[in-house]
Amino acid sequence: MRGGGLIPLSMTMGRTRPESPNFFAVFRDLSQTRKSESELREARRLADRAANAKADLLARISHEVRTPLNAIIGFAEVMIAERFGSLGNERYVEYMKDIRASGERVVAIINDLTDLSRIETGKFDLAFASQNLNDLVESCVAVMQPQANRERIIIRTSLAHMLPQVVADARALRQITLNLIGNSIHLANAGGQVIVSTALSDLGEVVLRVRDTGHGLNDNEVAAAMEPFRTQAPSDQAPDGSPVSLSLTKALVEANRAQFHIKTGAHSGTLIEVVFSQAMART
Repeated sequence: MRGGGLIPLSMTMGRTRPESPNFFAVFRDLSQTRKSESELREARRLADRAANAKADLLARISHEVRTPLNAIIGFAEVMIAERFGSLGNERYVEYMKDIRASGERVVAIINDLTDLSRIETGKFDLAFASQNLNDLVESCVAVMQPQANRERIIIRTSLAHMLPQVVADARALRQITLNLIGNSIHLANAGGQVIVSTALSDLGEVVLRVRDTGHGLNDNEVAAAMEPFRTQAPSDQAPDGSPVSLSLTKALVEANRAQFHIKTGAHSGTLIEVVFSQAMART
């Protein structure tokens, strides 16, 4: 007894010598171990409660903000189309396009925050199934081609033949691929290229690679891109002045039990790899 309480102990017994009738016992005080386990459980409980509270708050904010944002975007589109008469000055049309783009950016941020929160709390539903990565890449490239054309970026593909299927959630995998291509278009300079490729490594891993020919990212830019919505200094932003965000993409990759790698350097562009282990690839 210690201060009226119980002491948790572990006991190990054995013979003093082989065939000896004498035994020994070693007692070990487990108080500190039990205390650490209890503190860990409490910390985990508090973290889960905080994450759930954040998710609930984000859900409420999302609901309250989306309605006026959708109205702003919708009315901006009506005015851009001049459905009820001319705006009278081309500059007004450009302003309305800026308003629409800003509204769409806020909606995208809300969506990303909501998805990140759902991943953190384990509420992001994933339906794992075999996916044809090459077909998905071709589909995503077709979707992103108009944006690349507007930015005067060439998208090239190099897809491995007889590539095993990967086990992943179809919607998440599509979002990962679209995000990576979109970020590479964002980083590439006008007249540059985005190269999307798939490969099978010597270890049997299926690899998705997206590379751009842009200016590359420095250490601060990489760190900022990996943190959800961290504010960057003007010198640490993409060529058009808006920040690069890869936090949601990385979270989606890891939620699909794959690995996320980024390789970049000054004037060498940025390469992002998504690696599916052999266990997640099916022949």
